[in-house]
Amino acid sequence: MKKFYILLIAMALTAGTAFAQSNDSIERAKQQEALLKQQQKEQQELLKQQQKEQERLQREQQKAEQKAQEERIKEQQKLQKEQQKEAEKAAKKEQDRIKREQTKAENKAKAEQKKAEKKRKREEHYAAWGRRPNFTADPSVSILADRRMYTVNSFYNSIGANVGVTFDYHRPIAKRWDFNIGIGYRFTYLTYSHLFSSQELAAGLTRSSFDGKEEARSYSTIVVPIKLSHVNKDNNHGWYIGAVPGFNFGLKDAAGARFNKFRCDVAIGTQSRWFIFSPGTEVFFNIVPTYSTGDTKIHEFGIRFVL
Repeated sequence: MKKFYILLIAMALTAGTAFAQSNDSIERAKQQEALLKQQQKEQQELLKQQQKEQERLQREQQKAEQKAQEERIKEQQKLQKEQQKEAEKAAKKEQDRIKREQTKAENKAKAEQKKAEKKRKREEHYAAWGRRPNFTADPSVSILADRRMYTVNSFYNSIGANVGVTFDYHRPIAKRWDFNIGIGYRFTYLTYSHLFSSQELAAGLTRSSFDGKEEARSYSTIVVPIKLSHVNKDNNHGWYIGAVPGFNFGLKDAAGARFNKFRCDVAIGTQSRWFIFSPGTEVFFNIVPTYSTGDTKIHEFGIRFVL
């Protein structure tokens, strides 16, 4: 019986120990389950935070990409506008060029038409007038003088001659009128005489006072005759009036006198037509002093024979 009680007590202790161990296992299981749930909850929270952070980053990235895309679009639009402006500018420039070319071509066509019309009218006039533009070669010989022709009281009275040639262009401008212009060359030789008035002779001045020496000078002249000529109805004879400016070179001053480098003759004369020549006679006067002696201005005049 005693053994039975001992066995019963042992079984009771074993059952208690087993129960206690069972309760501890259950408690530990509960704790582990609670811990697992806590870990799962924390893991879920962490996942949620990570997801939120990822979503935020994605949103920010999307915003950045969207902003970058908008910037690219703006840049593209700006570039397109600039390209469009450049294209419009180039198109306008090309249009302006085409317009200028068209205007230039139109003006050229008008000018050519106007020129052709003028030429046609000129040809009609030339046919009606019976003469056309032409060139002549005119050799000439001149006799020159200054104040000695009407007074003899100057030490610098001179007489001389020149030879030359002129090439003239004759252009009809009306039924009986031509405009002539040309270029020519002359060589002039002057001699000076020691002549005195009766008062000077009475005062004791004689040729011997100057050792009887006679001065002489020569020079060359380039001339540009400009004339207006009238022709007869047969177009073979007429008269003219004009100016003949010129430039003197190869000058040497006479004693006490100073030559002028320039001259300008006023001329009136007659001319005929023979082959390539226009022979005639001309009277001229140099309105520019040929040379000066102190306060005295010496003007030259003479007659020219065109051969």
